[in-house]
Amino acid sequence: MPKESEFTVQRYRDGWAIVFKDASGKRKRWSLDAIDRQSAEAEARKRWSLRFAGKWTVGRIVSVYLDAREEAEIASIARRRNAWKAMAAFWTDVDPELIDEKMCRDYVDQRKRAPATTRYELAMLAAALNHAAEAKHIQKAPKVWRPAEPEHIARALSRQEFRRFFDAVLAPHVRLFVILALSTCSRPGALLELEWIQIDFEKGLIRLNPIGRVQTKKKRPTVPIADYAVETLTEAFAVRQSQHVIERGGKMLASIRKAFAAASKRSGVHATPFTLRHTGAVWRAEDGISMSELAQLMGHSNEMTTFRYYARYSPTYMRKAANAGKW
Repeated sequence: MPKESEFTVQRYRDGWAIVFKDASGKRKRWSLDAIDRQSAEAEARKRWSLRFAGKWTVGRIVSVYLDAREEAEIASIARRRNAWKAMAAFWTDVDPELIDEKMCRDYVDQRKRAPATTRYELAMLAAALNHAAEAKHIQKAPKVWRPAEPEHIARALSRQEFRRFFDAVLAPHVRLFVILALSTCSRPGALLELEWIQIDFEKGLIRLNPIGRVQTKKKRPTVPIADYAVETLTEAFAVRQSQHVIERGGKMLASIRKAFAAASKRSGVHATPFTLRHTGAVWRAEDGISMSELAQLMGHSNEMTTFRYYARYSPTYMRKAANAGKW
């Protein structure tokens, strides 16, 4: 077993990390959850000893899996580590050979979270177990039961509802967000992180994925600037106070939900930042935009995702099939 001296604990960005060299001499780094040096060193000792421990418990398997994902620079590693924090109390000491459907169902019952949340967590557990099996740490990855994927029904505003809601949006930065959300069908986070350097006024394009960000399954595409968004976007650029497109007082916003809640109350139309992504997609489907083009706009890596959620809103949806079979 490697000695503790084979790694060091160093400050990294806003936190701490284990720093070491692998067998090839390449420098590696694992992020730690601790917020101070003393707890970081304690966590590092535990993580280091766990990696070289004798028994492959679920805790050890997931720890090695997450470290491998981080070394591969997987963009969603932060979400996976946060998920494991919630899962650890139940799964850490479990022998993978004991995992069956009942244990997974017991976890879901104890977790008391939305099916989409527990489905994601159990999917990550399955991925970690498969990783361990491929690496020959365990003989075989057990089957991990997961809740059925809930049917997704898009919550979309009618055009009349949208006009009522938009009339109740008062702050210029919120109105800009609404226009961009509707015109790009982008996820709220991408718009809140959007910087002016990502907007090419000359070519009329918005590059939603910032330089240096690794694309994930939630892809951020490059999309055209809609004609109806040009004027508002240009005016905002002229009075900008920071590098961020959506700003208030020169500062980036972490969330815009409160502004949406206030506009919803004033207008009587309930809407969230994510509502506008679905609204824009539904309207486009109703206007006859193909699922292929809509998939590109929304950043769906699989066109079938777009088809499953939005094809039903197209005026031509199964029309030919429905009208066939005459007698």
